[in-house]
Amino acid sequence: MNQNAVLRLYTLLWGVVFFFFGLARAAETPDLYFTEVHHCPAEPEPEWVEVYNASGGPLAFEDYRFCNRTKNWSASQGKTRTKRDTLAAYETVIFTRDTLLLREYLGFKDVRLIQYAMGYLNNTAGSLAICKGDTVIDSVAWDKGTVTCPSGFNPQTGRAENTPGYQGRVDLYRGRSADKGEKTQTGNQAPFTFRLSTRVVRVNKTPLRVLIESDLPVTLRLLDSAGREQWKTEVPPHSNTWLNIPLNHLSGIGVAYIALASGSYEKMVGFLLRP
Repeated sequence: MNQNAVLRLYTLLWGVVFFFFGLARAAETPDLYFTEVHHCPAEPEPEWVEVYNASGGPLAFEDYRFCNRTKNWSASQGKTRTKRDTLAAYETVIFTRDTLLLREYLGFKDVRLIQYAMGYLNNTAGSLAICKGDTVIDSVAWDKGTVTCPSGFNPQTGRAENTPGYQGRVDLYRGRSADKGEKTQTGNQAPFTFRLSTRVVRVNKTPLRVLIESDLPVTLRLLDSAGREQWKTEVPPHSNTWLNIPLNHLSGIGVAYIALASGSYEKMVGFLLRP
């Protein structure tokens, strides 16, 4: 049996184990679970997985590991370990083998990254699981039919997604019912929710991105300090992707605005553009 055949058999066996584990735990809410997996990103972006703490309390990294890896999450941080060797309640963390490169790719800093020797995730068929000691907490498996590379996916919805560090309503159905994103109005009757990557932007240094979660199309506009439209686009339903705002359409520094509308409902939020 050649090496590739052995690897495929190993992946299949892990997938079978995780499948039956998932059936046994279907009615339970795990402390930790996967919210995004990017097993085949476009070069040079490194592979990464996102994990969410739904337990309601801090969890010690030293108690958890990826099941087919020996190092726990705390040990993986090496010399970079700090007093924050825990994952706070309702916090998200991203694991990747190259944090510097992934941070450069993301372009913003409000996402927690941990460098972990994950090896290389199989692009065509693979699986990954979280263990606490020898107990499997959560697992995910994928194949060619899961998503079209280089897209990542959300195991909770089965859809393509690229929202690092952000959990929306769909992601949190196994944990809290509230959004971590900014609500557009009280309650859940608003046609969309949204989140800005930052409210203070530096010219040619800090990108501005917006994440929109909606079942309906949303009109997204960039307004100058006088409220005049400088740029406009239509965001399709279920886009689930951070969108870059082209700030080059603004003529100067100062206050500017992002306006979002769906039907007759509109929301506007300001941000500061600095030199």
